[in-house]
Amino acid sequence: MRTWVKEIQSHTHDYMLRGGKQNRKKQVSLIMDFLEYTDSTEKISSLHRLGKRHVINFWKSHRNFSDKVAYDYWLGICKLWTWIDKPEKPPKPNNFVEQDIISNGVFTEISVAIKTARESHKYTIQKLANISGLESELIEYIEAGKTNIQLSDILCLFEILKIKFSV
Repeated sequence: MRTWVKEIQSHTHDYMLRGGKQNRKKQVSLIMDFLEYTDSTEKISSLHRLGKRHVINFWKSHRNFSDKVAYDYWLGICKLWTWIDKPEKPPKPNNFVEQDIISNGVFTEISVAIKTARESHKYTIQKLANISGLESELIEYIEAGKTNIQLSDILCLFEILKIKFSV
């Protein structure tokens, strides 16, 4: 038996004892699918050796997932990440926006609204910097969710990207 299988059994056994059984069974199934794929493409000796690269390779080979399926897999991988004490969340698929960030077509985070609008206009960060007169590093900070940014800079980007702002 592969070593990672022994490692995952202790986590899944404890996890399955509590909570909604159907949802947990589905989530464990998705985690196992991810691990089986990763093991088939690149042998993993231990769960703790899993990293962002493995998740990115998984997303690259499963680009055909619907948003719902990709979100379900991502939640499962997030659970796996907590089990193996990874400090950050795992990478998301490129075409994926987290459900709580967008609601009914309205963005609840400025950074995501700006990045999404920039990408929909097919602007690179450098091109947007040239158009707006702002530094490219500043735009990167804004898209990263940094909060120590002047409101005038954000409003400038909203105007250029045609983002409607309402309170």
